[in-house]
Amino acid sequence: MIVRRSNAALVAALVVLSSALAIVACGGSSGGEPARTRIEPPPEAVTKVTEHAALKATIAVWPPAPRLGDPIHLRLTIEPKPGAGSVTAPFQHEALGRFAVTGWTPGRARRDDGTVVEEQTYTLEAPGSGKFRIPPLRIVVASSDGDEELLTEEVPITIAPVDPARAHEPLAQAREVLPPHRTVSYLPLYLAGVPVLGGAILAVVLVVGAMRRRALREARVSAYEDAVRRLQALEARGAPDERTTDGWYVELSSIVRRYLEGRYGVRAPELTTEEFLQEARRAAGLAADHRELLTAFLERCDRVKFAGYRPDPEESMASLHAARAFVEDTRLRAQEAA
Repeated sequence: MIVRRSNAALVAALVVLSSALAIVACGGSSGGEPARTRIEPPPEAVTKVTEHAALKATIAVWPPAPRLGDPIHLRLTIEPKPGAGSVTAPFQHEALGRFAVTGWTPGRARRDDGTVVEEQTYTLEAPGSGKFRIPPLRIVVASSDGDEELLTEEVPITIAPVDPARAHEPLAQAREVLPPHRTVSYLPLYLAGVPVLGGAILAVVLVVGAMRRRALREARVSAYEDAVRRLQALEARGAPDERTTDGWYVELSSIVRRYLEGRYGVRAPELTTEEFLQEARRAAGLAADHRELLTAFLERCDRVKFAGYRPDPEESMASLHAARAFVEDTRLRAQEAA
């Protein structure tokens, strides 16, 4: 897995600080648990393979017969074929059925032929015992003709109840009370560790905050690049005709909505235009003139989608250029503010 240097430095700092906290909490002991290793799916893991002209997607779920309370691991591996376009698998924290997502780890590896293998590992928690299914995961394949969505196969899984035999296990006996002459005071050690503990906690807070700010910046850059790429692909297809006008404008408005969702955190897909504009007005960092441009743009798209309005090719391309100008201008404002 390839890790960027800045992220590696932040992770290393967290590891050092965690070790310091463990030493203070253990009364100065230098012993510790070994570092966690990367979890690999066992041979008996449930595996589903989905083939596509541009990629191969593999789902692995283990353990194959978990009990209630056991962590369930799911790994999605995307192997693009040479010459394939951009392939992404967005994080789907609300698309795994009734399973709660308690952990998520992305990974990337570059092969000798130049293709990049994407890997996403989820840790899931079952809501109860019985038969369930892990729904398909969505993969987006970009091409010159526009984005194409590919769904993996769903994975049925049975969750066994807690082992009843463990409910009757005897509790461990209580430890003996130390006699008075063996009482040891750790107060001086704790007092000496307070400054170290406080400094470590402050450093962890600062490092985690820096990591979150970096992740937010990368998400915003990714939203901009995705919007520009999709607008270029739509422009390359040319202006719509009478038959394709509705779909063309639906895709155009969807590009702007997805950009705002990734750039400003505005929940877009499930809202009407009026609800979406209300959310956009409350978005931090979106200027008043940008809100006016957004309102005019979405109302123009709604006239085509719902009122039967049919613009000429020049007006359609002008709408696309307005969307591109909106994306570029909001990005420039963000850079100036930074």
